[in-house]
Amino acid sequence: MSRRLLLLGLALCCIGPASAEPRIELSAGPAWKGWTRPGRTTEIDIRLQSDVETRASLDVATGRESVGAAVELQPGRVARLQIAIRSAPASAVSVRVTPGPPTARDVTLAQSESPLLGVALATGELVALEGFHALALAADDLPRNASAYSSIDALVIDAPTLVALDQRQLGALVAYTADCGRLVVLDAGAAVQRLLDGARGCGAGAVTSARSLADAKAMLSESLATSMPPTLSLASAGALARPGHAAWNAIAVSLAVYFAAAALALVYLPALPVMLLAPALATAALLALLQGVHPQSQLIVWSEGKSAAPLARYQAWQRFPGIVRERVRVPLPPQLGAAVQPCEAGQAMRFEVDASGARALFAEFETRLFRQVALCYRGTFPMERSIAVAARADGSHVVRNTGGRAWPSGVLLAAGRVHELPAIVPGAAANVAGEARRPAADAALRLASTRIRIDQTAALWALDLSGVAGAPVDSTGWLLVAAAPAR
Repeated sequence: MSRRLLLLGLALCCIGPASAEPRIELSAGPAWKGWTRPGRTTEIDIRLQSDVETRASLDVATGRESVGAAVELQPGRVARLQIAIRSAPASAVSVRVTPGPPTARDVTLAQSESPLLGVALATGELVALEGFHALALAADDLPRNASAYSSIDALVIDAPTLVALDQRQLGALVAYTADCGRLVVLDAGAAVQRLLDGARGCGAGAVTSARSLADAKAMLSESLATSMPPTLSLASAGALARPGHAAWNAIAVSLAVYFAAAALALVYLPALPVMLLAPALATAALLALLQGVHPQSQLIVWSEGKSAAPLARYQAWQRFPGIVRERVRVPLPPQLGAAVQPCEAGQAMRFEVDASGARALFAEFETRLFRQVALCYRGTFPMERSIAVAARADGSHVVRNTGGRAWPSGVLLAAGRVHELPAIVPGAAANVAGEARRPAADAALRLASTRIRIDQTAALWALDLSGVAGAPVDSTGWLLVAAAPAR
């Protein structure tokens, strides 16, 4: 008997620790010291720790949007994720290990009605600017998702704080400058200044350097007096979209067959049971057909750059047509998932992100008939286009490829008119002449003409999206590059 009791005790000792629930430690804090602007995007920095190796499910809920991630936790190691979320007064962060109750934290955000000025100086000093709410920031207060920079309206940063940024933070800052973000760098070294100068996408007015706080304030005021190109709306994407009739053709044919069958039944089978049964059967067949129709999404990309700049900024829209009311889960292109959100703020949606929180893998939402759901993307990509244009007295233009890669054929926009632009190899030039046509002939040309000044010259090319993994078959894109004056 004593031997049996000993074996039972050993078994219970072995089973007890294995069945114990993991102890999860959760902390969550917002970027920008908790400040943001209504309708913008910000970031929540989440830290997880467990006393045993386990797999946890993380959930961040903000309004009608939520973000989920599966995280592998190791004992004694802190798992850190930065989740980009839409601005809201409060967000709920929870982590669950099955079985067991979730561990939850609430994150409160302060929404400023005034423009926000981030001041990230190692000295802790502030730059006071009339009409702005200034925030004293440390290096760790800056986000790692480029989309979270939409929370602020300008940033002043010094060299020691720049050095303290990790690689993801520096990448987000570079993307911010490439996307026309207003930045003043205080006492930056030559290497850092070259990096930021090369990334800026909207000319010298967006990124400037200063030697003192007084200079920083003056340069920032000058930068704010210069307007930057506005972002494009979903309506602009609609004008660029190719009409997709495949799904609607299927519905139209189905309805035609439905009414034809009903008419034949009434003419040749006037019996009451048949008259009642035929519409029911036809309706069931129509519903079954609609359930089997899965229309493809459409991706539209509009990008803009400056001649010789290493980065171009882009906006993209992916539209999902609705046929029936159902819950769908769609994969997102890897190159675009780092900055994605619903185009409509009130759209209920859930994103599944990778274990680092750096990009979204899937989106889940509900579709309905006659209603499209759209996802909006925004970011930067490497660009290798350098173009110089010289105008001649006879109205022709000499266009030179001053970069290191050949161009495909495109169009040249100059003085409110459009000229055909031939393919040009590096170092070569072409004389662009001939009869010009007005931009109104094409939606992309009309949009391009509104994105440049009347005295500015630019080239427009169709964008090759074959390198975007997971992009829908129906994908179109354009690249608009402002030309440099020929020397």
